[in-house]
Amino acid sequence: MPATPNASRLFEAHLTVTDVDRSVAFYRDVVGLLVAFRVPERGAAFLWIGGPGDSMLGLWSLGSAPVGITSHVAFAATLEDVRGACDALREVGVAPLSFFGDDATEPSVIGWMPAAAVYFRDPDGHQLEYLAMLDDAPRPEVGIVSWSEWTSADPREVVVEPYTGPRELLRGLFMEAEDSATQLASYIDEGRILVATIGETVVGHLQLVGADDGRDCEVKNMAVTASHRGHGIGRKLIDAAVDIALAESRSTLTVATAAADIGNLRFYQRVGFRLRAVERDAFTPATGYAPNAVIDGVELRDRVWLDLHLDQVPPRLVGRAI
Repeated sequence: MPATPNASRLFEAHLTVTDVDRSVAFYRDVVGLLVAFRVPERGAAFLWIGGPGDSMLGLWSLGSAPVGITSHVAFAATLEDVRGACDALREVGVAPLSFFGDDATEPSVIGWMPAAAVYFRDPDGHQLEYLAMLDDAPRPEVGIVSWSEWTSADPREVVVEPYTGPRELLRGLFMEAEDSATQLASYIDEGRILVATIGETVVGHLQLVGADDGRDCEVKNMAVTASHRGHGIGRKLIDAAVDIALAESRSTLTVATAAADIGNLRFYQRVGFRLRAVERDAFTPATGYAPNAVIDGVELRDRVWLDLHLDQVPPRLVGRAI
């Protein structure tokens, strides 16, 4: 007897709605789905989730029936998008909800999965969800908690220390900050590496490369795992790099990031860096980057250099040893 096929994922879901046109506009403009096909004579519309051929949502007219059935549909999203969903939904007039249906300002975390999620309702009352699986270990004992409760639930401190192991083990973190495998191969073995750990888990890294003249040093590559961002780990890594640079009597700490990466530009300026120069057309196919790449809706083209003059380091950054 032949084995039955293994279902790998859900391909489609269907919802009944009272006004197909209104619902198509909602799922297109608010949820961000792509309209695939409409069948007006049957009161139906189909939208792609993710992209053509990935997954599909079907909307069907309920007509004038006085009683409807509400359903629940979850959309996979990046953790960054889930963490920003409350603000984004409010901007378009949609109320973000917690797992328990209360007004929400941050995601809920389902401890046994674990996953972060933000909930909301469509015009017919169907409950929708943006969900991102987390890299953290499951903690079913905490139940369903807020994002801030989840990230503070683990009492272990972040430790920043030198890393001397194989750099290949950190390639995933390096690629969080470097989109070109060619460029990464050219510098992954340079300088020294600091890692931020919680227990035995590496949650971030920083590559520090010193200039030959002994004056400047550069933060060549730095990243924090998605589930641990926004909790001061990047700042701890920068603090440790400043300590090293000061101990070696360096004068300036530099860093470069994409002009399109608004989040990185905000972070580096908040920890004391100042704008130094713009390097135009640094990210091109000729330098190993994908053509027409986009970050936060901005084309990836130019590189921005920032620096931190160590003789002007704020007092809060001085005096920690690794």
